[in-house]
Amino acid sequence: MTLAALPSHHAHDHVSAAPDWQLRSEIRLAEQQLQAVEHFNRVRRLQEHEAAAATASRELRMDAARSMDVLRRQHDAVVARADEQLRATGELLHSIAVRRVVLAHRNDWLVRKLVLVLEEQDVRVVARTDNGADAVGLTIAEQPDLVLVEDTLAMMAGLEVVQEVRRFSPDTVVTAHAAYGDRVGQLLDAGATRVFTRRTPPHDVAQGMLQLVGAA
Repeated sequence: MTLAALPSHHAHDHVSAAPDWQLRSEIRLAEQQLQAVEHFNRVRRLQEHEAAAATASRELRMDAARSMDVLRRQHDAVVARADEQLRATGELLHSIAVRRVVLAHRNDWLVRKLVLVLEEQDVRVVARTDNGADAVGLTIAEQPDLVLVEDTLAMMAGLEVVQEVRRFSPDTVVTAHAAYGDRVGQLLDAGATRVFTRRTPPHDVAQGMLQLVGAA
């Protein structure tokens, strides 16, 4: 059964087609993390060049400054998490990597509820943030199986985060949490596989996420 054919258990869930999710070995996960960081750094250097050239007007300078702030924040998150991974890594075993999730959401109460349900099913929450730039950086470094993105985050809107995650972490299944129904279509078009609205109970959100990585 493809992800698009998964049943929705709640009237406020919205599902889009996506590639089949597959289990990975620890070595394959590490390879993907290194490749993603290298790809991000190449794109970042190009964007820094473009930002430096975009100084012809005050408006362009302001846009360039914002872009640089976002890039620096993303880069800091990538470097910090990659450094933690290197220090924590001993030997890579040819074993199946545990399912891993990044949560990018401002509602701490909702996040705590999700963590409880996810970790009960042996799905590890490897990072939590309420900042969009951090969410992108953490996802690039972690290459998680799944990410939940709130539509409204600091520094970068959820729509931008979804697009960047799809760009730099193509094997990650992206889910989103939308405040209003009119944002659902935009998030699906940006690359989200499933979009939950604020009317979906936390337990149903977690169960929908678990379905997408074969843990429900």
